[in-house]
Amino acid sequence: MTMTKQRQRYLRARVALALYSEYGHVPKEAEIDHVYHLTRVLYTAVLGTPYLRRQHKKSGQLVLF
Repeated sequence: MTMTKQRQRYLRARVALALYSEYGHVPKEAEIDHVYHLTRVLYTAVLGTPYLRRQHKKSGQLVLF
């Protein structure tokens, strides 16, 4: 199994545990998938953009965002 698949499975497991502790019932696969995709989008939006901006500044590229 590749490293990215392992990370995805680990993140899904963490999401499932967080949903279980929050709601008190075992989450369905659809709930896990929804929150998993939301987590990936928020991670990219919050942490990805500043990181890309710094990388573009270091390499001398035009910063567009």
